[in-house]
Amino acid sequence: MTEESDYEAIADDLVARGATRAQMMGRPILKAGSTMFAAHIGGDRLAVKLGRDSPEHAEALALPGATVWSPGDSGRLFYDWVALPASAEDDWMRFAEIARVRAQTSLAIQSDRKSPSYPKKGTTGR
Repeated sequence: MTEESDYEAIADDLVARGATRAQMMGRPILKAGSTMFAAHIGGDRLAVKLGRDSPEHAEALALPGATVWSPGDSGRLFYDWVALPASAEDDWMRFAEIARVRAQTSLAIQSDRKSPSYPKKGTTGR
């Protein structure tokens, strides 16, 4: 299986779990709501947003060839993200699912924080 087909299989599985496909800067990405949590960055790497202080982030960075993601190899580091190499493709799905759940949980927390709706002024609310 090629890395492209590995990504497609992972994306299909995550879409079935509620993720959506999109594109950003010409690259395929996966989102939960409007939050990007994974990006196929070239034919051989998958970037996942794990959160810089999480044990999963440290675990992913410990994989041979894994790095903090620098989009376009620009030198600007996205510290919450880990770029997983093709040699870690067996771990791509596990880390992508962790990232999806975190993004989905973050959306739920944000939704809970929204102020409650109140009846319009001048109505009794009945």
